[in-house]
Amino acid sequence: MSDVSLKLSAKDIYEKDFEKTVVRGYRPEEVDAFLDDIIVDYQKMSDLNNEVIKLSEENHKLKKEIEDLRIRVASGRPQESKSFSSQGANQNSNVDILKRISNLEKAVFGK
Repeated sequence: MSDVSLKLSAKDIYEKDFEKTVVRGYRPEEVDAFLDDIIVDYQKMSDLNNEVIKLSEENHKLKKEIEDLRIRVASGRPQESKSFSSQGANQNSNVDILKRISNLEKAVFGK
């Protein structure tokens, strides 16, 4: 995921000074109040961006874990020449792995 880089920080907005004019201009109180609102929204946006990045990394990690478990299940299938008792242990292990894959898919894809 591409990182959204912000040109200004909440601190930059807070510390911005505008040149004062004598004739025409804006009321400083209105400008300050508006910038205060922008700072709050800007900080929320920055926090949301950080959360999206964190969740994206977690999602990628869980998808990789699902793929690793699928490979493990595919390569761990019992062969025909194994004894009955070891086949039962492998089948129990595979069932546990399949349950874990199912739970991870629910967590990642929300199914």
